[in-house]
Amino acid sequence: MEIRYLGTGGAEGFPSIFCQCEACRKVRMLLGKNVKTRSCTLVDEVMIDLSPDIFSQCINSHVDLSEVNHLVFTHSHSDHLNTTEICFRLREMASVIQKKDKKVMEIYGNDAVRDGIMEIIAKDPHVDLTRMRFHRIQKFEPFRIGHLKFTPLKAYHKLDEEALIFVIEDGRSTLLYANDTGVFPEETLDFIEQQNIKFDVVSMDTCRGILDGDTHMGIRENVELREKLRRMHAVTPNTEYYLNHYSHMCGMIPQEYERLVGHEGFLLTYDGLSVTV
Repeated sequence: MEIRYLGTGGAEGFPSIFCQCEACRKVRMLLGKNVKTRSCTLVDEVMIDLSPDIFSQCINSHVDLSEVNHLVFTHSHSDHLNTTEICFRLREMASVIQKKDKKVMEIYGNDAVRDGIMEIIAKDPHVDLTRMRFHRIQKFEPFRIGHLKFTPLKAYHKLDEEALIFVIEDGRSTLLYANDTGVFPEETLDFIEQQNIKFDVVSMDTCRGILDGDTHMGIRENVELREKLRRMHAVTPNTEYYLNHYSHMCGMIPQEYERLVGHEGFLLTYDGLSVTV
């Protein structure tokens, strides 16, 4: 399984374009891996979320999205659900699709994701709806995309809809993809334990940094989640931990936060990071 983090920042990116905080000022000077575009991730040939920065992300990471035919969404926040690019994919003149098996874009999400897409499509007379097939997904009901098995879990995020995180399996390895979310709901932890799931890689939201968690996690919640997973025997001594979806809000620039979380055995993700499991 190949995990490619195309974007690893929070909703406003890092540096936030209108922000004058000290952290954003520093990142504008330092650039490099400190710069974080909005979060989305490619797992093999399946895209999880589609960020507002996907155009530049594909160029920077040498990704050809014309070969990607499956989009899986965690929730409907605009930094994850880029409806503009979906419309371009569904327009004949905007996206010339030559392979018959790629004509129809398979999209997976909750009701709010579907409604958000359909609301924008209704305003676009150039969209060809025969180019899209929507699959409604919900917590604890697995689905398959090719060789990958996705099991949606309930997240603690955007409380007016069923936001999701995912267990992703390819038959040899297992990934927990867990952003955006705060502290896991008990029913999610119970499901992991009851299903006897063991993770090779745990990818966690860390948007809050050194601040207290809310509907996002910070370093304290990351450590607590790892301990819960250890007690449940859901991880092993060889499990790798990645912290993702980092924001400027706590005032630490990414290279400073990377050193901090490194003491806990965590790796802070960066745009373009590729992990093979």
